[in-house]
Amino acid sequence: MQLYNAQEHEKVGVYAKVTTKPCTEQESNEYIGKDYNNNTLDYKYDHLYSLIQENNKSRGDKHAIIELEDGEPRYYCTYKELLKKALCFSNVLNNANGGVPAKKYKEEQNNGTFRLLGIYGSNSANWITADLACMASGITSLVMHSKFSVPEVVDILNESKLEWLCIDLNLVKDLLSHKDKLPHLKHLILLDHFPKPPAKTNEKKRQGNNMRGGKSEEKSKEDFTEKDKEKLKELMKLKVEAKKLGLTISEFDNLTKTPPKTPPKPNTSPKFVTTIVYTSGTSGRPKGVMLTNSSVYYTIVPLSKHTVFNSFDTGNHISYLPLSHVFERVAVYLSLYLGTEIKVWSKDLSYFAHDLHASRVNGIGGVPKVFNRIYSNIMVEIEKLPKMKRFIVKKIISMRKSNHNGKFSKFLESVTHISEKIRDKVNPNLSVIVCGGGKISPTVENELCVLLDVNLYQGYGLTETSGPLFLQNSKDYSVNNLGGPVSPNTFFKLVTWETYNSKGKPPKGELLLKSEQLFAGYFLRKEETEKSFTKDGFYKTGDVVQVNPNGSLTFLDRSKGLVKLSQGEYIETEMLNNLYSELLFVNYCVVYGEDSFDGPLAIISVDKDILAKCLADDNILKKLGITEKQFLEELNDEKLNQDVYVDYVKQKMLELYKKTNLNRYNIISHVYLTCKVWDTTNYLTPTFKVRRFNVFRDFSFFIDKIREYYKSKLVSK
Repeated sequence: MQLYNAQEHEKVGVYAKVTTKPCTEQESNEYIGKDYNNNTLDYKYDHLYSLIQENNKSRGDKHAIIELEDGEPRYYCTYKELLKKALCFSNVLNNANGGVPAKKYKEEQNNGTFRLLGIYGSNSANWITADLACMASGITSLVMHSKFSVPEVVDILNESKLEWLCIDLNLVKDLLSHKDKLPHLKHLILLDHFPKPPAKTNEKKRQGNNMRGGKSEEKSKEDFTEKDKEKLKELMKLKVEAKKLGLTISEFDNLTKTPPKTPPKPNTSPKFVTTIVYTSGTSGRPKGVMLTNSSVYYTIVPLSKHTVFNSFDTGNHISYLPLSHVFERVAVYLSLYLGTEIKVWSKDLSYFAHDLHASRVNGIGGVPKVFNRIYSNIMVEIEKLPKMKRFIVKKIISMRKSNHNGKFSKFLESVTHISEKIRDKVNPNLSVIVCGGGKISPTVENELCVLLDVNLYQGYGLTETSGPLFLQNSKDYSVNNLGGPVSPNTFFKLVTWETYNSKGKPPKGELLLKSEQLFAGYFLRKEETEKSFTKDGFYKTGDVVQVNPNGSLTFLDRSKGLVKLSQGEYIETEMLNNLYSELLFVNYCVVYGEDSFDGPLAIISVDKDILAKCLADDNILKKLGITEKQFLEELNDEKLNQDVYVDYVKQKMLELYKKTNLNRYNIISHVYLTCKVWDTTNYLTPTFKVRRFNVFRDFSFFIDKIREYYKSKLVSK
């Protein structure tokens, strides 16, 4: 495993330098990103939509987006067509039904006035087109994850007083069932493509056909598949139902045929909030992160000049992560800026491997969960090899691990072609992996690089930082390293947190940020916004890191109970501790998670007397043939953790969870019960707060067991 090495400084460049000495006893030096390619002078703000238009003037007939369905190309759109459709849809947003209205809000940004278009659906060409149309029209896109629960979406729509919503067909039915709770919603625009009968000859010539190369959307009715018929039947049914409820339903493709008489006027102000991205949040209630024109620019343009994106052919991109997440949104913006061909995956997990293989992309971005799965699949296939062949493969891979970019490793690969054969099954062209949205296991990172003979670069970013804020450079092959600032206009420092000392060598503590990439605040949540920043304007990330001698960062921990699981989803352990402590028999609940876990675990101190009564009341003890007295007399931690009792507690926790609007990642997957006394001699402070590090230390045997479970799960998948 190649860990951070100070001798690599000259090779990888110095990521950051000290700019200011500490302001307080609790803070480290302040650092600024080092512009080792001298790009700073090139970063002169411009509106992203204008840049995309300008950059693609000569790429008119090049494919911008290809949508896949069941693993096959279904829809093609050139750059010329994409930009034309965006202008046509902007005409609708500005003029149809009076246009998207401007509304006043109790919000400082945009002077309190917003024109909002909601986008609620999975990845598609029309999703991207709608987003571009907003940019072209001075409209703020309000983006929601397609997996948000209906109650969450209802809350968001009411909070934002949203009237216009772009939505997928399969999400409409549930939304209509809640129309009585949605007084503001008026217009639904379906992002799906719908099959149509052939147009008349003159009309076809006039409209053109945007389906070149894929299946045509124009079919005779006899050629409609059962899937086509069901889709059209559902469309007609929902239109009738919506009309009864006072809603209009339109098809996006029907709204992108009439260009505006005069070009729309984008709002090019750097401070204009161009998009509001609703995140799942840490308290269970989604909150809208406001990103400005400026924050988007200072993310995309510096990324386009970053050494990683200049180390491979960026001609193709596969869009499979949700566009509602800032990671994929930035990837698509970067692709459009560079004139890349974007392939939208089939949106079916059974086709993911096929789509990735057929995409022939040279680089792929993703979260740890994706690369864990790829790694698991490879290891399972290796285990299926004949004994001798398996031994040889493992031996050679092991020999190459110490430095997979070294001459000896490259020599072994040139002779054996083991990695080439493995890579051919994943994607023959793959050369670069960019991992973000969570910390990948150093073991998986190192072994995946060798198995596929690719370079894997880690990055760090949040929705609040407009995506990637830190990224390794192309010559930095060390693992467990987040690299340095993407934009040289990024300042950062640390503040001491619990056992992590910001003045140590190396400095460790909670990461504080100030950057052009930072968000403008949480929509309509002034108090939350203010709590998220220090008095001197630094954003409190809640992440604990280490600053290495060359200015790169290494991720260490989550502060304030904020934990990111393997899917890249955040949970707030303190909130869960409080929630599950509501159960009568729970004295203390301590939730733990890490980025190798699919779900959190909990160590629970129970009140054995109350638990006995609950078990008796629910007939659990009767089924076991014991009394409350017998249960209590024989009770110890070993017996308490029998499946029957653990399952009972988990069921009660699940019942409590179902009463909330929390996402499924907050369900406790593993539980350890203890009836030992918790007091100030072991796990409690004088004010009866839990000493969580003491708990994690003494119950590490259980945490290690779960860690091993997920590790073995990786290999067995």
